[in-house]
Formats: sequence, C-alpha cells, structure tokens
Amino acid sequence: MLLGYEIGVIEIFLIISCASLLKHKYIQLKTLNKVVYYWLIFTVVTGLFWEPAYVFNFKEVANYSHHLIQTQKHVWTSLYNPSYILPWKLSIIFYGEYGAWADRDYMNINNDWSRVIESTHSIFSGLFAIIAITSIIKNNHKLFILTLGVSMGTQLMNSILYLTEYFIQIHDNTSINYSNSTFPSGILLKNRAFMWVNILWTIMPLYTIIIYLCKYKSQNHLKLDL
Repeated sequence: MLLGYEIGVIEIFLIISCASLLKHKYIQLKTLNKVVYYWLIFTVVTGLFWEPAYVFNFKEVANYSHHLIQTQKHVWTSLYNPSYILPWKLSIIFYGEYGAWADRDYMNINNDWSRVIESTHSIFSGLFAIIAITSIIKNNHKLFILTLGVSMGTQLMNSILYLTEYFIQIHDNTSINYSNSTFPSGILLKNRAFMWVNILWTIMPLYTIIIYLCKYKSQNHLKLDL
C-alpha cells in the first residue's frame, strides 16, 4: 500500500523518466528548451489521461469527493494499492481531493463548468501539444511553432478565465465555492492549498510563449508564409 503523496511522486518520476527516454530516442527533441519540453510532456499526459479520466468518471470522482468531506480525510495521507499509479486511476483520487478541498464545482453534478474547463484544455492544449512534439520529431518547425502557440495560448487563456471565475465564486454567497466557516479559503487560499497548482498552468504557458517569442525575434529563425 502507498500513501497518496507517494503515488503522486512516483507518477511524476515516471513521467519525467519516460520523457527523458523519448528525448534520448529522438535527437530532434534536444533542440527544445528543457523546461518547455517537459511542460509539453506534462500537458500531453494531462490532456490524454488525467482530464479525460476525470470527465468520463465524473460521478465516481464526485462521490469520492463527498466521501473525503464526510470523513475529513485527504488523499495525500490515505492508503491506496499500487495500481493507482496508473494515470487514469490516479486521476480519480486526485480530482476527488481537488473537488473536496479546492474547487467544489469539480464534484457538483448540477454544474458542467468543471467538465467544460477540463474538456477544452484536453482538446486544445493536450492535442496540440502532441502535434507540436510530433512536428519537432519530423523537423517541421513551422507546424511546431503554430501548434505550440495554440497549445500554450489556449492553456494560458483557459487558466486565466478559470481562476477569474473561481475568485468571483469565493465571494459569491450563492456559489458552492463561497468562503465560509465550513469551507474557508483563508488568506491567499491557505486553506485551499491545492488551488495553488493552477499557478503552474498559468506561469508555464506564459513562460513558453515568451521564450519562443524572444528566440525567434532575435534569431529570425522562422519566416512564416502568409
């Protein structure tokens, strides 16, 4: 049996290891900025496994979120069998944690907002990240830049819209995410710490966009045929 946080650490290690093997196999991937490359891989895993698993297993995730609230437990300190390292099983328990203690729209069966957010990220960010990586392997730099821009641009906009709506909700007493005594947010969301993971989904696409804007502006490496 493994603790939830141990499963999370192992999952990240396996993703990084697989990404490193892929990079070793396809030398073209070594031309990518390292941070950007690994973020693209995480975007692919998120869009290909974690988010679809959440959307298709929504009722199971919602039920598990309710269970965590009722028992006042957290995934991080709960025990699971090693099969939960599989991305589609890990998704259920970690989205369950997110729904219970970060954003309760993720367990709200009467609202499709969370599934719209996850589905659009999966389709646009995840799919175009896959195409971007494939394009580099095939030495198609024009397609790489186009699909990288779509993937990171939609990811950034998705995150901004999502977080803006969330901060509106914590001040709206009709919202399931309203900050109150039973579900407090605290200063800088200290009582909903899992929300901080969204910083990555905001900073990383912005970083990627800026890096490649600067790169191609300074090198004039790519000239698109308009």
